[in-house]
Amino acid sequence: MRNSRHIRMLAALAAAGVVTALLTAAPATAAVPPPASSQAPTAPWSSMNTDFVARDAARLTLGGAPFRFNGANLYWLGLDENVGGVAYPTFFRIKDALDAARELGLTVVRSHMMTSTSQNGANPLAIMPTLGEYNDAAFATVDFAIAYAGSIGIRLVLPLTDEWSYYHGGHRDFTAPLGLQPTDFYSDPTAIAAYQDYVGHILARTNALTGIPYVDDPTVLAWELGNELENMTTGWIADQVDFIKARAPHQLVAAGRRFDIDADTLAVPGLDIVDMHYYPPTAEKVAADAKTVVDAGKVYIAGEYGSNSASSALFDPLAANSDVTGLMLWSLFPHNDRGGFVAHDDGFTTHYPGTTDKMRAQTAAVKAYSEKLGAHAGAIALDAPLITEVSNRSGIKSVAWRGSAGATAYRIERSSGSGGWTVVAEVPAEASPVLDPGSAGDVVYRVVAVAPGKADATSAEVPVAAAAGVVVDPLESLSIATAAHDVGIAASPAGGRAVATGDAASITWTAPGARSARFLLGAGSAADVTIASSEDGSSWTDAATTVSGGEIRADRLSGGLVRVSWKRDAGIELVRATLTSVPPKAALVDPLDNLSLTSSHTGALSIDTGNVGLFAGDAGRLKRDSADPASVTWSVDDVTGVDLVAWYWPDRPVIPLVIRGSADGTTWTDLAPVITGGAGNWKRFDYSLRGLSGLNHIQVSWDGAKGEPWTPQIGGATLYSSAEGAVAAPGSFGLLSPADGATEVNGSPRLTWTSAPDAAYYRVVVATDASFTKVVEESAAVTGTGYTISARLTPGTTYHWRVTAVNGAGQTVATPASASFRTTPLPTQVQTIDDFEGYADAAALAAAYPRNTGGGTVQASLTSNPTTGSKAAEFAYDLTGPGYAGIIRTFAEPRNWWGYRGIQFDAKAASGEKIAVQFVAAGSYWEADVDAVDGWHHYEIDFDRFAPPSWAGSAELDLTRVSQHAFYRNGTGTGTLTIDDIRTTLPVTTPPAPTAPVNVAAPSVTGDIRVGGTLRANPGTWQGEPKLTFQWKRGGADIAGATKAEYVVKAADEGAALTVVVTAVNAGGTTSVTAPAVTVPYRTELRLDLSTPLGLSITKVKATVELKTAADVRGRSVTVTVAGQTATVVLDAKGKGTVILPKLRTGIYGVRAEFAGAASIAAATSPSRLLIILF
Repeated sequence: MRNSRHIRMLAALAAAGVVTALLTAAPATAAVPPPASSQAPTAPWSSMNTDFVARDAARLTLGGAPFRFNGANLYWLGLDENVGGVAYPTFFRIKDALDAARELGLTVVRSHMMTSTSQNGANPLAIMPTLGEYNDAAFATVDFAIAYAGSIGIRLVLPLTDEWSYYHGGHRDFTAPLGLQPTDFYSDPTAIAAYQDYVGHILARTNALTGIPYVDDPTVLAWELGNELENMTTGWIADQVDFIKARAPHQLVAAGRRFDIDADTLAVPGLDIVDMHYYPPTAEKVAADAKTVVDAGKVYIAGEYGSNSASSALFDPLAANSDVTGLMLWSLFPHNDRGGFVAHDDGFTTHYPGTTDKMRAQTAAVKAYSEKLGAHAGAIALDAPLITEVSNRSGIKSVAWRGSAGATAYRIERSSGSGGWTVVAEVPAEASPVLDPGSAGDVVYRVVAVAPGKADATSAEVPVAAAAGVVVDPLESLSIATAAHDVGIAASPAGGRAVATGDAASITWTAPGARSARFLLGAGSAADVTIASSEDGSSWTDAATTVSGGEIRADRLSGGLVRVSWKRDAGIELVRATLTSVPPKAALVDPLDNLSLTSSHTGALSIDTGNVGLFAGDAGRLKRDSADPASVTWSVDDVTGVDLVAWYWPDRPVIPLVIRGSADGTTWTDLAPVITGGAGNWKRFDYSLRGLSGLNHIQVSWDGAKGEPWTPQIGGATLYSSAEGAVAAPGSFGLLSPADGATEVNGSPRLTWTSAPDAAYYRVVVATDASFTKVVEESAAVTGTGYTISARLTPGTTYHWRVTAVNGAGQTVATPASASFRTTPLPTQVQTIDDFEGYADAAALAAAYPRNTGGGTVQASLTSNPTTGSKAAEFAYDLTGPGYAGIIRTFAEPRNWWGYRGIQFDAKAASGEKIAVQFVAAGSYWEADVDAVDGWHHYEIDFDRFAPPSWAGSAELDLTRVSQHAFYRNGTGTGTLTIDDIRTTLPVTTPPAPTAPVNVAAPSVTGDIRVGGTLRANPGTWQGEPKLTFQWKRGGADIAGATKAEYVVKAADEGAALTVVVTAVNAGGTTSVTAPAVTVPYRTELRLDLSTPLGLSITKVKATVELKTAADVRGRSVTVTVAGQTATVVLDAKGKGTVILPKLRTGIYGVRAEFAGAASIAAATSPSRLLIILF
């Protein structure tokens, strides 16, 4: 009774506004501060969902027509676990994922965003952090997800709690605080009242963005009583259905357990939808379950199925089956805010359009199924991508960008100021960031999103000076900022923007060597914004600003901190911040791929190279191997600053690393770094120290008394020194493995080397001769200290390899200059996997070959092979229920099957059956089927036929470590499979037929792209020792006579895209590859005339400009500058325009006009004109 009264009291307080006020005032540790919860509804929000989906017996209808759907799970829309630990997702990620769903033709999304509870404030970000207490700020992301889904015609299925206690909570949050058992959730009146109080709070919510109550919004297709609830009763289901429908009469109610049909769901008349889940699904099982549900008068949906099974084999039989109302893949993830995709590692992650060939095939199958159901896939227009960072490492730049939903590839383009654009790379989204080896000097970057059948979308251009780096903050969260005061992120249909939540709003960023800052305004006046910079964070200098195109710019900043501030009543909305800095030159950059750049270390330490995708591409991190104290030390003369990257596991305590400094390496002083949180599946923290003096050694240590030994990990360290001058070529480094002269090297080995000081990247060359004239493989730019050879090496052959470190000042070859290794010869003896002679009895056989416990029953026994008279294994199976059965053998030690052609075995089975053979190699599953023949038969399966099964992730086949093999039967009924003499098959040793040349590194065009300049064809790298020819093209057509490696640009090329086709020919055939195109800019000449060279302060002086060029420049602008002030001239069809100059005081001035250029038009500057103002 006391607990029940406690709930009612809290509900009464909430109704009076007391609890709400307290929760709103409490600070949240959210990545997205939630001012949106107090936003007034705004006009831009409109919905395509105007009618409610209704139930007609066992079918759904919309507007009177049948409604069937293809869908996906986006469980994280309200509260995310995948970026920076548990935090609210950014509005961008929500929008991007829903856009990707729309691109796939999905019309329904299932999300756990209403499953948002915890106990005793354990998760302060939840809708219900403590039983009966509510945090309405948590609805900001939920409001946005519902509003945006409606705006693009997507509907939602929303579970209200969860069987499982994941980060977002579950039904135990309604029982444990009351001292009850989990099963009491379905029977105890107090627990039921607590659940209904929570559900009632949600159903009473009015969307702060649209002004529409949740229960009146057709975007909500159904409320689901919970995710995979295992112990529901008929009475409990009926009560909850009645409770919800009394408050949401126009919306449907769903329920279901995990892997089979809950009979109680079929028995409640008011329940509309029965939800079932499949890992993996089969068309037969889905159809059978759907029939059972529909026969009971309910609507059937597969609320989850493992996305690895998405295929035409699954979808085609179900497309015409009207019993199957909806299928929803698990699960879809968006682009990350800073680049690439959000990583998730449950084995069922889907990104659009896919990051592997297998995933791309799956998304294509999903799209096709949508089309078969009548949805329109591929419907979204591309948003412009966003360059998020241009980093500068020893004079070489790399570009990171945020992707665009629906894009299939991205062109990274660079301009050096001549007006034309050079394609740096054309890559998928997961390739971010891209290194630009040709980036020396001042450049401008842009990224173009492309997709078949869609208009390209181009990012804002980002200029970068030779020694500078740029960070772009889209202000979708405050995670990049060092500090923020009175600022939150408000929602708009385009995403988030920073707004004031208090009287004096400010955001501060750390930007060592800050030079300039730009802020894009979404609303408000630039006059109300102040930009300042500081070295120490206490003394600030306001910067002079200019405004152009809605962007405020401040130059001549100094120090390592940049701050923007404004008053609440100014109505300012900031959309984007762009910070340019020239950080001090690093004396030492240690990526910690190994310990070669450290001066000493103590304790048990190692380099973790696993799960690179969870660490934003960081391929090596230093970690402890025990909980004992450990430390690592670097030594550099006159250290002035330190930057350190550390990674923390989100659900573990944050244990700060201790940083110390020393002059002599003996006496140490604790240092106090500035620590800022970053982003990533692991939580990234950046440690920064500046203004150091008198130190020659830096030490980082772990506190061995706290936490798990594997967190935190150190991702890299950068040390700065006053002794450092201009960038020099990379320092010396050495080759590590394979060791010089190594033999018996299997497959395609991984080459490793030590870190080269100041290296921006490395190039690797592999050849069959010591002079490297017969190149087998040449890498692109490698940023780590390891490289896996992709070419299939010839067994029993000696190979040579070398590594060159490169930066903006030059290159350095490793010591030794090259090394060699010899591959293992092909095997000549068959390897016996199992002949079954060593098993004493059936029990021993059954122990060695246990059944897959998820499948049907299997009875093992020993029999004889009538052909050989030897022992054989007999397995009697029953497929009833699960639809499959299997037996698995795990080897005591991994086997090496490298070099063998495949697997052979004898088996007795029934004709028409399929025998599935499976093995695990290097932790990845591989499977192939054979069609059985009646009686005993000999079967052979080449390894080339094996592929990862539909439910497993993609992998590269590594036969050097095989840990398990298995046999499976799928289908129905019972049967017997008898097996004997499982062996490898020897490789075919006949010389291979000649093969056509293979392009290893793509060709490119370099040189001067202006008329009269000379372009050069870099042929790239080829395998197969081909002869090369060239053909230059203009706009896709051959240029007559242009068949040499060099080409002089002609006047006819102005404005055209030029490229070169490199054709390689050898005895095996012909291969042609086209280099990325370059655009020849139109030549320009800019003239400037003044109405008078002599005037008075009251005189209106006109400036007339004329841009002479063959290009169409109508509507383009020219900037006229005088006395630090600018005026913009818009050109007419003749390239002319006039503007009145600003009023000037007495003096002598120079007036100059500038045209910034465009993609195919060269920039131009006029001669300076003299203007004298007398008085």
